[in-house]
Amino acid sequence: MQSFRLKHLVAVLATFATAAAVAQPTPPAQPNSQLAKPPVAPAAGAPVSQATNVKGSASLNQVVEQTLLTNPEIQARYNDFRSSLEGQNVAKGGWLPQVNAQGWVGHEWQSNLPGEGSASWNRPGYTLELRQLLFDGFKTNNDVKQAGFEKLSRYYDLLATSDEMAFNATQAYLDVERYRDLELLARQNYSLHDETMKQIRERADSGVGRRVDLEQAGGRLALAQTNLMTESANLNDVTQRFRRVTGLDVPATLAPPPRLDDKLPKDPKNFNDSLRGNPSFLSKQALLQAADAGVQSSKGAFSPKFEFVASTGTDTSQPGPDYKNTRSTNVQLVMSYNLYRGGADSARFRQTSAQSYAARDVRNYTCRNIQQDLAIAWNNVVHLRQALPFLRDHEVATTKVRDAYRQQFQIGQRTLLDLLDTENELFESRRALTNALYDLQVAQYRWLTLSHKLLPTLGLRPANDETPEEKAKLEVSDDVIKLCNSTVPDATRLEPVKVIYNNGTTPPDFVPSGRSPQPSPAQPGSTPKW
Repeated sequence: MQSFRLKHLVAVLATFATAAAVAQPTPPAQPNSQLAKPPVAPAAGAPVSQATNVKGSASLNQVVEQTLLTNPEIQARYNDFRSSLEGQNVAKGGWLPQVNAQGWVGHEWQSNLPGEGSASWNRPGYTLELRQLLFDGFKTNNDVKQAGFEKLSRYYDLLATSDEMAFNATQAYLDVERYRDLELLARQNYSLHDETMKQIRERADSGVGRRVDLEQAGGRLALAQTNLMTESANLNDVTQRFRRVTGLDVPATLAPPPRLDDKLPKDPKNFNDSLRGNPSFLSKQALLQAADAGVQSSKGAFSPKFEFVASTGTDTSQPGPDYKNTRSTNVQLVMSYNLYRGGADSARFRQTSAQSYAARDVRNYTCRNIQQDLAIAWNNVVHLRQALPFLRDHEVATTKVRDAYRQQFQIGQRTLLDLLDTENELFESRRALTNALYDLQVAQYRWLTLSHKLLPTLGLRPANDETPEEKAKLEVSDDVIKLCNSTVPDATRLEPVKVIYNNGTTPPDFVPSGRSPQPSPAQPGSTPKW
């Protein structure tokens, strides 16, 4: 049963990322390369833990694959989807005939009978009835439609959870790599300060150096030790998060994640396509259409109900042998029409109308939230791309300065404070560069997640045989997308700037480096520089 559920789970996970991505050919797998095959459930009867045993080394694709197979939150969403599927089957039962059998046995007494006075007799019998709905104001049709769109919403919830868990696994993977690198930097920084401390102690012991330099070096060494302990603690934290999200022990070696330069748009004009593919937004749109169907269903209570009824049976309705086991068979067209139900039908209509308005509002603010997340993720991508060259320049320049200061310190041209400050600046520049590199990858993966393109990017292409048929009936109009204000943030503010100095006391101008400078006109009374 566990294997059966997992196979169905894999068949649904994160499907329909994009039609183009699904249609891409699958390259053969290479050692430490991307997995380009659909996730495969564990063999029948095998414990789930056997499928999550990644030991010595792993790639990002393997980690995400195992997360999708074993994460309990995804399995919970999958069971919600299966439950809603059966809920629609319940509604479809209203289209089919009902067959009821009833039997009884008892004794009946009658009195004051004309000419007889009273009588008593045994009264066994049975009846078999078939009842087929013909018309109920389209209530059953709309109930099926409502349940279908609720099922579609659960399907998109499953996709959204799969995307989110895949991103969480990706972020945990990158964080482990990040803090391993940061711990290594902190360890190297500590070693440099320790070496400097030894040199200062030797100079102080020989009478050449000053004791205050020794105290200063000792303080900086203690700070380097604290930084190392902090990075080690951070590594422990992200290691535990990796285990929680993926269900795996952290492998000793993590392969570099795939490059994403060709997976992101070069210069997007808007995020409309990303919004149309986002499963969280589509889930709310499906709920809105389900609520609209609920409104139509509530109107059915104001219509007459027509049923075809056929029944047969036996009954001893009167005493005497002439009435024993009397068989009765009849065919009827039955109309029932409620005239008054205490105002319940009108209240039900008002209730479903309010639910429809609420679902529309939820759809609209969900669309806005996703647009904001897309804009922030893209803004982070652009910002970090622009900042990385400068962070690299800073790290390279600081390395050269540190090396020069160390040589100059040896011959007395630089103070210990100069050397220690440069060591600290180099450490911080390397930390900033390392964090920016990983932040850029996280921002890129985040944008792909919001666009429902993460799994195809990782080469994971689950089957799509459980896609609900209501998907083709989902309506996402251009007007709805426009309500989200799906605009790309202004990236001109993120471009590098040049300082243009003006004449006299006029403040300098800051213009993007890619634009032609246009100095401000000289202010009255200012003195031009010749």
